[in-house]
Amino acid sequence: MADIFWDGFDKYGPLNCAPANSSMGSEWTILPASSGSWFVSGRFSGSLALQLNYGYTTSRALPGNYGRLIGGIAMQPTLSGNSGVQFADGSTNQCSVGFNSQGKLILTQGGLSGTQIAASNSAITANSWHYVEWDLTIAASGAYAVWLDGVQVFTGTGNLKSSANSYANTVVLYGNSCNFDDMYMFDNTGAVNNAVRGDSRVETLFPTGDAAVAFTPVQGAIGAYYNLNSNSYSMSGNQLVLRRYAPTVAGTLVSIGVMPQTTSGGANFKPAVYADNNGTPGTLLSSGSQVTGPTAGTALTLTLATPQTLTVGSAIWLGYTTDTALSMQRQDNSSYSTNAGYTANVTYSSGVPSPAPSMTSGQPSIQIWGNVTNISSNYSENNLLPPGGDLSCVTSSTVGAEDRYSFGALSSTPTSIAGVKVSALVRKTDSGSRTVSVQLKSGSTEVSGTAQAPGVSYTYQALYQDTDPSTSTAWIASGVNSLTAGAKVAS
Repeated sequence: MADIFWDGFDKYGPLNCAPANSSMGSEWTILPASSGSWFVSGRFSGSLALQLNYGYTTSRALPGNYGRLIGGIAMQPTLSGNSGVQFADGSTNQCSVGFNSQGKLILTQGGLSGTQIAASNSAITANSWHYVEWDLTIAASGAYAVWLDGVQVFTGTGNLKSSANSYANTVVLYGNSCNFDDMYMFDNTGAVNNAVRGDSRVETLFPTGDAAVAFTPVQGAIGAYYNLNSNSYSMSGNQLVLRRYAPTVAGTLVSIGVMPQTTSGGANFKPAVYADNNGTPGTLLSSGSQVTGPTAGTALTLTLATPQTLTVGSAIWLGYTTDTALSMQRQDNSSYSTNAGYTANVTYSSGVPSPAPSMTSGQPSIQIWGNVTNISSNYSENNLLPPGGDLSCVTSSTVGAEDRYSFGALSSTPTSIAGVKVSALVRKTDSGSRTVSVQLKSGSTEVSGTAQAPGVSYTYQALYQDTDPSTSTAWIASGVNSLTAGAKVAS
């Protein structure tokens, strides 16, 4: 099969999140520094793009050594410096394609600041989206062809390698205030997907329903279980801190999660859950036993004395009281602040207030979330952005157990579809050997990806399917919209 790698950058998110705080590290090998990279709005409505600043890079090891690479990517450069794609043998850049600060499309030996091999005659306008494609043979006298927005801009032969080897095994995105989106990479083997496609979109679909499930939903998460940029905020002692959430799935709320950024052996916490009273916290529904001694960077779980039944769409207020001033993890930061928190000064030793006191709105959006059990659907544990990891997952130890889900429809009817990529974020939680296969079913025909052994950390496993297995012909929109996909315990 000719497929090497596709990425629409949508499944890592969310908007304004740093890659290091997302699931991108489960697919890309090296991530850029958090201070100079973000997920921003992509080329199309509802999509995300990766923004790289200050010459930061992100790289991904390819599944093999490739003497010829065919691919494309959407770029939106500010032209504050060179930006583009570098193809490397390990840490040695063989050759690169991208834009220079004058807006010209260039091909270079080595990195983007290396020896120029070819350049376009005309320049693009800063801050505009363009689709760049390449067909490169990694050799001392390698053939090359490069396209811009579907038009070939240069072709020829040149020195497209810098190491002793005539191949590349790593792809590197390099950006100076440049956004990247909709990337595909092929080699030249196989009957399909072995040549440039023209301007292409990688559209990410998330699970919307259960099709066939055998895994067990362990627990789910409601609220701010993630943070965007690892920022924190100093909260006062003797405070009640709340946030309002509306459940999207039914279940039982069993505990509150918070993320302290200060270690304190004597700090005390108690959970608080309030009913919603027309947009303000009202009746106290549950509290719980005191938890003492938070550790910086470790989630603190505050168990409820009375678990609460959640109803889809019915808002609920989650939070805590504490007796000690502590630095707490924020969901957002000062640049992208939603200020969704509510606080009130209370006396911790008097217990959790009942009903809720008058609250001050517009406070920092610190991380507060609910841990939920008795969830009636499996798909809802696997459509969070970013993925919830152990806070929201399904598990199985039964060989042959399989979960497949239905997905949302494509946003349009494409003129052609190169294929379908199914991604599953998996990890192993016990000793012994396990393998997992990614599954896709179209009509009555089901295909399995290569069974792989997951590690103890989350990694993405993928299945690329170039043709519809139900028809053995190219995919059409109706086939994509009706497929089901998921994962299976293969052994």
